[in-house]
Order: sequence, then structure tokens, then C-alpha cells
Amino acid sequence: MSSRFISENVIRLIALMFSLWATWGVSALAGDIARLPVEDLLVRLDSALATQGKYEAAKLARIDRLKGNLSGASDPEQRYWIASDLYEEYSTFDSDSALMYASMGESLAMKAAKPSWVTDMRLNKAYLYAATGILDRADRCIADIDTARLTPRQRLRYDEQTLYLMTHRDQYLGANSVDYPYGEMADSLLETVCRNISPDDPMYCWFVGWKGLRGSKEALQSLPMIRDKMKDSDYETRHDAMNAWVLSRLYEKVGDKDNMLRYLILSSLADVRACNKEIASLEEVANLLSADRDNLKRANDYISHCIRCANEYKSRVRVGRLADLQHKITRDYQTELERQEHRVSLYLKLLGAIFLGLVVAMVFIIVQMKKLRQSRTMLNDANRALNGKVSELEEVKEQLERANETLEGLYSNAREGANELSRTNLAKEKYIADIFSVCSNYISKLDDFRKNIYRLLLAGKYEDLRHLTKTPELSQAEIKELHRTFDKIFLGIYPNFVRDFNTLLRPDEQIELKKEDLLNTELRIYALVRLGLTDSTAIAKFLHCSVQTVYNTRQRTRAKANVPREEFAERVRSLGKTIF
Repeated sequence: MSSRFISENVIRLIALMFSLWATWGVSALAGDIARLPVEDLLVRLDSALATQGKYEAAKLARIDRLKGNLSGASDPEQRYWIASDLYEEYSTFDSDSALMYASMGESLAMKAAKPSWVTDMRLNKAYLYAATGILDRADRCIADIDTARLTPRQRLRYDEQTLYLMTHRDQYLGANSVDYPYGEMADSLLETVCRNISPDDPMYCWFVGWKGLRGSKEALQSLPMIRDKMKDSDYETRHDAMNAWVLSRLYEKVGDKDNMLRYLILSSLADVRACNKEIASLEEVANLLSADRDNLKRANDYISHCIRCANEYKSRVRVGRLADLQHKITRDYQTELERQEHRVSLYLKLLGAIFLGLVVAMVFIIVQMKKLRQSRTMLNDANRALNGKVSELEEVKEQLERANETLEGLYSNAREGANELSRTNLAKEKYIADIFSVCSNYISKLDDFRKNIYRLLLAGKYEDLRHLTKTPELSQAEIKELHRTFDKIFLGIYPNFVRDFNTLLRPDEQIELKKEDLLNTELRIYALVRLGLTDSTAIAKFLHCSVQTVYNTRQRTRAKANVPREEFAERVRSLGKTIF
């Protein structure tokens, strides 16, 4: 039994935690509450019952404030209204305190000579006597009221209290109020109340709903109106509880059992939140849940709460009936616990058999594990020996791989050297052919020049001969052709020379060639330096210019360099890579 209680309490605690989160963390809209599944509503009700101290603390705080106001008030009228407010707070919370403040209000009204106030307090006392089962006193309170002097509002309250007394008398005598058993007098009085009550009156839905309980047709007519008025309800007041209760009865009348239970739960939820101890809905919920074995614990908790509220409120009408219902639920719950205990006993026997089987299995497994460890030890020894051989093979493999890499590197170098040598030989042959071609062209030109001079000598044209040998045009053209040929050959060998040379100069001093030029004089000088010709005199002779021109150009170029002057010539000689 103890394990059963522990598991149930753990499950209930988890349900309450989720319910608290849903209630205070999510703040669901009131219109959605009525559409929640029944189980969710029951969890919310469990949460409200578990935290009822919070609601009672708030109510007691309001009562303490009113009592403080009452002790500080000296004016009789002011004391009457405070006593009236205290009655309202106590009316469904503590019948003795409510009766005390109703009597105090009646006494204050008599002293103030306010007959209307006296009537209000007697109606309040009639309600309390009817609610607690002191029906003869309730009858006397009703009889003491002068109906001829009632205001329209008091007339309506008088009819309400008379009808309330009738219904409680039937409950006290054991009549089933759900099936509307009232006689013609009660029926006529209910008609009068429904005809005179305003739709804005908090009791409107209650009496219209009771009227709808005459039959299924009347219930179908009353349902939409009451449901519409309840759609925005927060289910936190006594009137919300009453309206939800009568709505559940209307649903029962039309055969909708699901909504009947749903609104009974909502009525109970409103009663708990309003600290209403004159509670009826929770009793009916407990009675319905007692038919479900899974909810017997919950039904027992609910009926225990109802009995505690009835005892605290001193409701004689409910205590006897609740005791019978609690006895029935407790008996069913005890039967269910015994059944669960028998089931647990069977489970324990089965668990014992399983445990014994596990022990045998564990012994077998231990034996097999010992054999497995021995086999694993032998296998590990064999693996270590094998790993030693594998390590040796790995070392031999690595040595072979290194030797192969070395041979491959040597082969690659040799092949690259051969290719380089082949390219060099081809380039040499090409440039030798180019040089021979240039030399052959100059020999042919010199021979043509000699023949031309010889013809002029034979013809005696000395003046033409003098003019031919004096003009520099021929030599200048040949020099330009020589330079162009040199440019082509040099750039064929060093195609990136101009770009590389510019890297040695400052950004603002970069050399930009004309579209038709391959090299200019400055670049030709340093092209010869790149080829190893560093003497300015030799460079001047090759380029057919003055030594001073070569010297000045070299000085000017070194001044534009972005490297030290003394390193410039060496840096030029290291420019570029020969391309064949």
C-alpha cells in the first residue's frame, strides 16, 4: 500500500506542477477553459485545491481590513454598510460569522429607523438559516417580512429567498432537485422571479437555468443564452459557480454528459477560488468520479474537502449526505487499494522469479567472462607478437618508400636537367642562327655599299661619293635595326624583364614604353647589364652612343630606385628567369 500511495502522490505532484504552470504562467483565455479536455480541467481543479490557502489568505485579508474599518467607525449608517460588507464576505465562508454580522446590521438598521435595511438583513438571515438547515428559523425570518412595503428589488430578493428555502427543504427531506420535482407553488414563484429579474442581475442565469430544467425543450432554449453569458467568465466568483452548475444540469437534461461533467468541474473550480464553503458542485464531481476506478483517489480527496467545508460552514443539510457518499467512496477506494495490493503482490512474486533468473544468468555470465578473459589474454599475446612483426614490416616499408622517393627525386631532377639542357640547346641554336642571320645581313649590306662606292668611282661621280660617305642616315637606320633585333632577342630570353625592372623603381618612377617600342635606351643599357656587360664604355660602343650618355642614364635610373644604389646593378643582374 505504501508504494501505491507514494506513486500516486508523485503523479499528483507532477500534475499539480504542470497545472500551476498552466494557470499562472500561461494565463489561458477564459473562453478557452470550457473547451479544455476533462482531464485538464481536473488537473486545474487539483491545483486550485492544493493552493486554496492562497485564496483564503486573500479573503481573510479583505475581512481584516473591513473589521479594522468597523472598529474605527462611529457613525451607525457607516457601521451598517461595513457590517453588510462583512456579511457578504462571510455568507458562504463562515455561517456563524455571517449570521453575527447580519444580526449586527439588523440592530443598526433598527436604531437608524431604516425599515428597508432591516428587511435586507432579515433576507440575509433567511438565506443563512436555509443554507445551514435551520429551516424553521428561515421560515420565521421570511414570515417577519412585511411584503406590502417591499421595494421592487427587495420583492425580487424575497421571491429568490422563498424559492431557495423551498429547494433546501426538499434537499433536506431527500427529494431529487435535479429532476425538477417542485410543486405548483414553487413553479409559479419561479415564473414570477424569471419574469421580474433583469438580465443584468447576477442571479439571472441561475433562475432562468432552473426554469429550463422543466424539460429538454426548455433546456435547449436556455442553454445558448446562459452559455453566451458564461463565455468570458474567469470562474472565480460564487455566481460563476452557480451559473456553471445550472449549465451542467441543462447539459445533463439534453443528454450531453461530457459538457455536464465539464461545467460541474468549472463550477467546483469557481467555488474553490471564491472560498465558497457552501459547496455543492465538488460533491457531485466526486460522486461521478467514484464510478471510475482510476479516479477513486481523486474522488476521495474531493469528498473529504466537501465534508471539511460543510463542517466549517456548519451546513446541516449537507453533512449527513456527504458522510454517506464518503463512506461509499472510501469503501470503493479501499477495495481498489486491496485489488492494487493483490496486483502488487503478484508483481513482486513475478519480480522475485525474474530476479532469481537474473542471478542464474549472472553466474553463467561470470563463468563465461572468465573464459573470455583467458581467451582475450591469449589473443592479446598473439596480437602483440603479430604487432611486432607488423612494426618491422612497417619500418622496411618506410625505408623502401624513402628510397623510392629519393630515386624519384633524382630521376625527376635528371629529367628536368635533360629537358632544360634540350631547351637551352634549342635556344642556343635559334639565337646563333639569329646572330648569323644579322651578321650575314650586315655583310651583304657592306658588300652592297662597297659595290655602290666602286660604281661611283668608275663613273667619276666624286661628289655623289662624297655625299654618300658623309650622310649618317644609312648608319642610323642600321643602328635602329640593330637595336630592334637586340630587343627582340633579349625579350625572347627575358620576356618579363620590363615588369621585373619596374619593381626596382619607385611607383611614381615606373617606365612606360610607347606602343611601338620594345625597349628604350634606359632599358637597353640595363638589359646589357643583365647580360653581364657593366662597363659604360663597352655599353656605349654597343649602343653607338656617348659614354657620358650611358653614365648619366645609369645615375638617373639609380636615383629612381627603391633599393640601395650600391645594390641596384646586382639586383638587375638577378632579374627574370630565362624562358626558352
